[in-house]
Amino acid sequence: MELTQQLVITGTSILVAAAVVQVLALRTPIPSILLYLGIGVVLGPSVLGLLATNHMGDTLTAVVQLAVAIIVFEGAFSLEGYYLRQVQAPVRNLVTLGVVVTLVGGALVARGVAGLSWPLAIQYAALVSVTGPTVITPLLQRVRVRGRVRATLAGEGVIVDPIGAVIALVVFNINRAAGLDLGAAAIHAGTRLLIGAAWGAVGGVLLLLVLRRLGEEPSRVARIMAIAGAAAIYTIVESVVPETGLAAVVVAGLLLGNAEFPHREEVHEFKGDITMIVIATVYLLLAATLDPSDLVELGWRGPAAVLLMMVLVRPAGVFLSTMRSPLSWRERVFVAAIGPRGVVAASLATLVALNLDAAGVAGAPALLGLVFLTIVITIAVQASYAGWLAQRLGVIPMDVLIIGGGKVGRMLAKELLDAGEDITVIEQDPDVAERARQLGAHVVLGDGTDAQVLQRAGIAHAKAVVATTGSDKDNLLALQLARTRFGRQKLVSRVNDPEAVESFKAAGIQVLNPARATAMILANLVRRPTLFRLLSEVEAHGADVVEVVVGSNGVAGRPLREVPLPRDVLILLVRRNGRQVIPHGDTVLEAGDAVTLVGGRRSTTEAARLLEGQ
Repeated sequence: MELTQQLVITGTSILVAAAVVQVLALRTPIPSILLYLGIGVVLGPSVLGLLATNHMGDTLTAVVQLAVAIIVFEGAFSLEGYYLRQVQAPVRNLVTLGVVVTLVGGALVARGVAGLSWPLAIQYAALVSVTGPTVITPLLQRVRVRGRVRATLAGEGVIVDPIGAVIALVVFNINRAAGLDLGAAAIHAGTRLLIGAAWGAVGGVLLLLVLRRLGEEPSRVARIMAIAGAAAIYTIVESVVPETGLAAVVVAGLLLGNAEFPHREEVHEFKGDITMIVIATVYLLLAATLDPSDLVELGWRGPAAVLLMMVLVRPAGVFLSTMRSPLSWRERVFVAAIGPRGVVAASLATLVALNLDAAGVAGAPALLGLVFLTIVITIAVQASYAGWLAQRLGVIPMDVLIIGGGKVGRMLAKELLDAGEDITVIEQDPDVAERARQLGAHVVLGDGTDAQVLQRAGIAHAKAVVATTGSDKDNLLALQLARTRFGRQKLVSRVNDPEAVESFKAAGIQVLNPARATAMILANLVRRPTLFRLLSEVEAHGADVVEVVVGSNGVAGRPLREVPLPRDVLILLVRRNGRQVIPHGDTVLEAGDAVTLVGGRRSTTEAARLLEGQ
């Protein structure tokens, strides 16, 4: 068979397999990446031979490298800046201290359990020091977790990729040269990362300027330009200074993802579609290079080594990296339990193993087999328990959904974000939506009166829905839909026309009329200036007064003295069945009690989640 025909068959097989996997992933609980890997092995030279990776030569390396760059760029672009800033310390530690722990622990496990030689054991540890957006993003799409947990896992997955890649290549060069100079290796790795980051910043700024100049052009032009720009940044930087391209696209992606430019939402959605095809291509091609006999030869030692990586090495790295962080112990446990390996580990392992095998280094197939076994087991096992674990640990957020990203909606979003709430805003105007996104809210572009938009915004997880648009008709329609279609009970609306207040109340919606609210505030300033000043001072000093409803699976049935509230939180009042109860240590909380708390903002948020049973 001619090479051209083989490549045509390879390309067609990839497209067909990608389509089949997307259908299967929707109809089965099996993660799409596992399907890609399984189909890739079957279609590869070892079985059916439809994916001619054995004839691609350097083309395989080039395709995989460029594909990985686009995947990493898309992951960096998608990172939520607000939450990432909240967890910048734990993310920084995970990609530094956490990587060191993985290098040491992974090498010991690979040597002591899997039986690899020391050079290959260290190479294995370097290869699996990365997680990656291709595995973290689909998992977080299936399992909703709090914003800072999501940002920690996603931030680690994106930022650690270039770090792990450089370390893996440095270790490979040391093994190939049969020399060991740790000092020079560390300087080499650090220099490559800094150079890549600097050029990535330059490339990101230039691409941003181009995208802003394209504001008058159709959105398809901006979409193509974003992908082309990412590929160009990687190719140019990697060509000038090898081993710097991934760091460059990470920085460029972070810069663009947190900047404002025309057609931003369309670019984001388009990149997601392109990335899906790219991910399919990479995993299918890489899996096709794997000989199933390499996995069989590892025997029980392979799974045992991966299990130790999951239950010992990963938790050790996470708990050391998140000490004194804003993450609660429940959030730390969840992060420690989730660390699947993905495309960067697979691609680098394939390239390293092929080169080591060509150089006559014994054990290269075993190294490749162990890395792929790590990918398969971590994805399969962690995807199976992630939802259950998130539920048990209470890290699934109950969002406040705000319909309308105008001035009122944004002010409300900022107040709630500062109080530690997870916020989703629905807004039709792309420019207004971007301003809401810059506050740190998750933004869905669309019409809040559309049931599909509400569903896409995650209304099923919303503990409250607030309508703040300037149209009473739209506010009423959206909230009626939230109650009748999705069963939401806590509904609040801004009512612009005082005559429409009764219509909202008749529908069971709590209302706020701006004119009436202003009059009441002015009256309180006149009649109760001391109380008003007290509440203002509480807020000014970083404290908060909140009211929460006790959940049935929270602390209901327990006296207050047994409730593990934060030390700086005080319960002022309990409202039960219309009665006001002044609480004391023997007061037993009941499901449905409305409890008024005062304390530090972070502490009151933690106490509220405890009482609500989250």
